[in-house]
Amino acid sequence: MEPSRKAQLSLALITLAGLAPFLNKQFNIDDPLFLWTAQQIAAHPLDPFGFSVNWTGAPEPMWHAMQNPPLCSCFIASVASVFGWSEVILHAAFLPWAVAAVLGTFTLGQRFCRKLDFQSVRPAPKAFGAAESIPGNPSVRWHDRPKVYVPFAAALLTLFAPAFFVSATSVMCDVMLLAFYVWSMELWIRGLDQKRWWLLALAMLFVSAAVLTKYFGITLLPLLAVYTLAHDRRCWAQLLWFCFPIVAVALYDFLSQAQYGHALFVSAANYSREVAAKYKVPLPAQIFTGLAFVGGCIFSVAFFVPIRWCRFLIDAAILLFLALVAAFYFFVPRQSHYQVNNALICAEGAAFAAAGLGILALALIDLWRKRDADSLHLCLWVIGTFLFSIFFNWSITARTILPMVPAVAILFARNFNWGRPSSAHWRLIAAAGLSLLLAASDFREAQVVRKVTEVFRERFAAELGTVWFQSHWGFQYYLQQWGARPLNLARSEIYSGDVMLIPANNTGVVPLSSDRIFPIEELTFPSFPFFTTHAADTGAGFYSSVHGPLPWAVDYVPPAKYYMARFR
Repeated sequence: MEPSRKAQLSLALITLAGLAPFLNKQFNIDDPLFLWTAQQIAAHPLDPFGFSVNWTGAPEPMWHAMQNPPLCSCFIASVASVFGWSEVILHAAFLPWAVAAVLGTFTLGQRFCRKLDFQSVRPAPKAFGAAESIPGNPSVRWHDRPKVYVPFAAALLTLFAPAFFVSATSVMCDVMLLAFYVWSMELWIRGLDQKRWWLLALAMLFVSAAVLTKYFGITLLPLLAVYTLAHDRRCWAQLLWFCFPIVAVALYDFLSQAQYGHALFVSAANYSREVAAKYKVPLPAQIFTGLAFVGGCIFSVAFFVPIRWCRFLIDAAILLFLALVAAFYFFVPRQSHYQVNNALICAEGAAFAAAGLGILALALIDLWRKRDADSLHLCLWVIGTFLFSIFFNWSITARTILPMVPAVAILFARNFNWGRPSSAHWRLIAAAGLSLLLAASDFREAQVVRKVTEVFRERFAAELGTVWFQSHWGFQYYLQQWGARPLNLARSEIYSGDVMLIPANNTGVVPLSSDRIFPIEELTFPSFPFFTTHAADTGAGFYSSVHGPLPWAVDYVPPAKYYMARFR
């Protein structure tokens, strides 16, 4: 087997092995939105958003609550209609998207690392691959070939980035988008190099699929346009292929306008501005939080910082860290319940922001040093995603940082000193260990949600009165399955004997008047120790910076608390 094929097979197996322990993860966060849309598509294929949902405290049209196009839900519906709607089935169905994204990164890595000087590179450690020899040279294995193991390492850096690994344990659209994103680039660039029209057409088909998976996919067009002109200005006529995804988006908006009275692609931009105004954050806070999310979401690359830099730049690093601690303390708004561990939140935010600043600096330095179409493409990919995350999305999330992960991994592969690749073995293990811990923490949070809803079902399913609940995410998904009803803040009529169920660590919670309820009962469940993606009081807000300025945190993680109240 060719070295490249052997590397791809190894990457696929590593990806599957890493994600397999999380196949039975319960649905959580925004998973229900994609599942409900998929259920609607299974019943009414031409009307994906033709129903209402109470997701923010009052019923609203699904096209408004679900600010993503329907392709991901179409995929879920096609799988679930045949194999069922269980967690294991649907998580397994998303594994090929994770594998495709990792393999796409490897392929792009081969392309963008092809001009590196490999003469001084020593053989890679055997941890990088299998034991088969390269045909024609039995003494050399594929993992001894720098042109293979450098992009191989970039692909593993992508896999073990916290943003990617944790996102790959959900059934949301983000990893699916990334798979289309990287393969659109590879197919387009390959089509330009080989002058094959069908590759260009296929690339635009993938771009269209990316946009219909998540609206962020439209950013592929300016990225590929700049690359095309920087690569060879005589190829400007190939940009006419861009008409196909543009027409696809226009047709999507035309059909959604006719069916729902709103052009959903345009409405998504308006929605983001409206919600961002509600959670208005000062610009300095937005920038520092964005840097922290970049550094924390792609922290796997921090393990590849050369040790000699730490020795030579220790004074500058300390000054930068202290400056960022001060920046977080003075500029990033702090919630009242952070006071107990505010110093730790500032310190972790500074560490993540320093990593994020280093990532952005690396993109600019790589462009300055190489000054070619490849470096320009990678730089715009990273900087553009960062700017979109802090200025155009309603909050900063790991899901909006995720699209830049392959670019950052490739940048580190292009600039890491591979003269001693044996050290990469331990660095990759450290990155993998961190992401596994964070994914396990997120898994535990989802597991607790399912467990507590089962406890509530056993206790309250036979209630004569109405069982209400506040908050949403997976908590809502599982409670509604046995008849509990989401509180409508505007119209719900609550009577004596009704029950209210409330999670402490969720969204959309409003206080209850103490004179209307009997003493509140509390349930507690142990959390995953020390690592968290969105536990209260830790500053972690992996899924939205509204819940915290850090993508994840290392801290004391308080037990998960749930409350039960019966109305007088």
